[in-house]
Amino acid sequence: MSSGEVVEARREEASTHGMPVDTAPPVLLPETKVAERRSGSQRLANVERLRLVAMFEIVAFHVSEHRLPIIAGLGLPSFLLLNNAFNCTLSERMGTRAFLRTKVSKLLVPWLVWSALYALVIVLEKLRHHESVAEAFSPWMIVGGTYVHLWFVPFALAGGLFAAGLQARTRQASAGLMTVLMLLLGAAVVTGCAWVLGHRQVEWPALQWLFALPSSLLGFALGRTILAADRKLLLSVVVATSLVAVACQVLAVYEDVPPMVTRYASSLALVALAFLWPGRPDRFSQRLTPLLFGVYLTHPLIVRTYMALHLPSLSVFPLALLVFFGAVLLVVVLRRTPLRSLV
Repeated sequence: MSSGEVVEARREEASTHGMPVDTAPPVLLPETKVAERRSGSQRLANVERLRLVAMFEIVAFHVSEHRLPIIAGLGLPSFLLLNNAFNCTLSERMGTRAFLRTKVSKLLVPWLVWSALYALVIVLEKLRHHESVAEAFSPWMIVGGTYVHLWFVPFALAGGLFAAGLQARTRQASAGLMTVLMLLLGAAVVTGCAWVLGHRQVEWPALQWLFALPSSLLGFALGRTILAADRKLLLSVVVATSLVAVACQVLAVYEDVPPMVTRYASSLALVALAFLWPGRPDRFSQRLTPLLFGVYLTHPLIVRTYMALHLPSLSVFPLALLVFFGAVLLVVVLRRTPLRSLV
């Protein structure tokens, strides 16, 4: 692997999980490799913007349980698809062992620490209201964390293990064949999971894991397309997924199409388009995207603080803005302390 590829891989890892690029050991580059690094950054411009919008939609839903107009419901599947696409590309570029070491170190420790912190918040809240502390915890927290949103971290770790193992075993297979196969398998899993969620009473965190499960397959398909560096293949994926997305939206008007199906179809087309259409980088998204993992981990604390202060009720959009940028500020502060590795 060349120095330029190492830096690009580390940059993508940082962008995907909201980690600062400079957490990796410095790599000395000649001028030509610096140009390669800048080119890699530019290729991610629209992907970074999409991640920002996706995270904002996730925060908006968490603070209000209402979807935002236009992007309603696309935030979580888009974020999951991007995460799993980069799992595939990074496991190839970094090597399986290095990728898994990075994945575990960047996800496991923060998850354990934040789980402990949110557990303390829950205990204090239960004691304040003279409620049973034992009823607030369950064995399922081992795959869901101690707070409702923390399920994403163990799922992201499991997704990384899946992608690394599958990529190592299918490296020699045709990129086109793997892309088509994983898209078809992913579509089948989306349909199956949508049926289960529509006909069975599924509780946290199984509900979240079932919803996220198809992203491992569909994201891997996108990752193999990206690794192939074949614009025709990527264009074919964009066209095919866009047609499926439009068909799902049209059918939903006349038939009872599960929302999970339409959300994944639209998100998959959107994510594929973001890779096909590079866009130009901007300072706003470049500064915010490395903070998104920390924003995800900390935004419930901002919500709790807002509620504890008995501040006026706000509509979805302004409240989401307040919580999102409150979490951004908290992450920026934490990054100036010895706790920076946790966000």
